[in-house]
Amino acid sequence: MKVNRIYTIGEFSKISKVSSRMLRHYDKVGLLKPSYVDQNGYRYYSDEEMYNISMIKQFRRYGFSLDEVKKIISKNDVEYTKQMLQLKIDYLQHSTTENHYLVVELEKQIRGITGEEKIVGAKRSYDVLTGHRGEFLALCQRKRTKDVEIDQMIDELYGVIAASNDLVSLGTHMTIFHQSYSDYDPDKTDIEVCIPVNAEYKTDAFYTQLIEGGFYMSTIFYGSYDSIGNAYITLINWAKQNNYSIIGPTVERYYRDIRVTNNHSEYITEICIPIAKQKQGVIDILSKLI
Repeated sequence: MKVNRIYTIGEFSKISKVSSRMLRHYDKVGLLKPSYVDQNGYRYYSDEEMYNISMIKQFRRYGFSLDEVKKIISKNDVEYTKQMLQLKIDYLQHSTTENHYLVVELEKQIRGITGEEKIVGAKRSYDVLTGHRGEFLALCQRKRTKDVEIDQMIDELYGVIAASNDLVSLGTHMTIFHQSYSDYDPDKTDIEVCIPVNAEYKTDAFYTQLIEGGFYMSTIFYGSYDSIGNAYITLINWAKQNNYSIIGPTVERYYRDIRVTNNHSEYITEICIPIAKQKQGVIDILSKLI
């Protein structure tokens, strides 16, 4: 008959090589409960918890969060575990490719640095174009969330199109930033992602709407989003210098992004901002007449 041995928290910590502090934290979050707790509050563990702590350590080494590990253990379902492992494999493969490109980019930066040159290269120049754009129907999703969620939101739109028998994508995906520049917060942004489509559609989270046309200034940005702010500065300064006012939210169109390449330096993004000519003030008019 197999005997289920009981360990004090100190013994369990020493054998499992997990600190007592971390074991108490695992207990608090419901990840690993002691076998029992006596009336004095002392925690005791059994061989079963020893098996579970080994699984926790293994999944943590694979890069799973505590919440993810808790779900895997609580579900105790083979298919769910296989699904989670495959998702982690996909993520690690993507990260490996992305890190490869980062290494190549960093090596390029090292080769390009001479003397007192900064790691950030010389400022790029951007061509500013203006013109009218027509309205179009788009499948959209809008949230107030972190801007790092944009890719996931766009993927969800493509998922809706793929699952529909009627919807067809008619153009490149884009993001409309409804928050003003002064109030912009990357951790709490008013984001609307859109894909031009051919037919109307509506559920609780996804809907089609006409994206209004108008007069826009725009520029094409090449490379990682890390330095996209330089292109924005160019557009904003151009508008001021040419007496234009920004009259609506910014639109970013992604012609080449993570869906095409893992190399961030190969990204192609168009930035479009609606503008209108500033009305000449009464004082300006009078000054010309005098």
